[in-house]
Amino acid sequence: MVDFGGAIKRPFQDFKKLGIGAVMYMIPIVSIITSFFASGYGLECARTAMKKNYKLPEWADWGNLWVKGFLCSLIRLIYMIPLALIGAFTIGPALIKNWILVTAQNPDPVALAAAFGGTAGIWWLLLLIMIATFYISFMAIMRFAESGKFGDAFNLGAVFRKAFTLKYFVTVLLLWAYTFALMIIAFLLYIITSITFILPLIIMGFANMILTITSMTVFGEVYSEIK
Repeated sequence: MVDFGGAIKRPFQDFKKLGIGAVMYMIPIVSIITSFFASGYGLECARTAMKKNYKLPEWADWGNLWVKGFLCSLIRLIYMIPLALIGAFTIGPALIKNWILVTAQNPDPVALAAAFGGTAGIWWLLLLIMIATFYISFMAIMRFAESGKFGDAFNLGAVFRKAFTLKYFVTVLLLWAYTFALMIIAFLLYIITSITFILPLIIMGFANMILTITSMTVFGEVYSEIK
């Protein structure tokens, strides 16, 4: 059984390690690159959780952390390709057609909005596909975290077998609820400290790293428990 309490507490075992990760998310623009270090560290948290080792990993072998973090993002991106293709061949032509039709015949904004409203069904379909893709991609990332082999993330049979289980579904729902609560707290603190420049960055940096460690710990645990 997944120990949510332990996963939530895990980031706070060592504030130095937590702080290092938070810095990776703090600096605007630069964090596009440095966040890969944090993602790689998150994979280490998942891998150790699979082995029931809940001590926070050391920040070591930085090059390997960055590469693994980058590959983690690449896995998510590749899983999104079907969604992009579906969108390109459904929403794309519909938007172009409606834009040409309305602007050529009646440039009224109300008419334009009505024309675009005709694609609402497709937008909802794409949203559902996007949610399903995110849902599945975390199991793919756990496959990568376990073996360290990039190709294992695309063993769809193994990924689907673990993703489409009640235990994983319930775990994801609980984790999303925790994520929502954490982000609400972080946002409120962000607003309160917005009169400063540095404090909001620090708050969001810590919130992101806390979420990274907790979520990857939970995913690692549930992955190891589903046979």
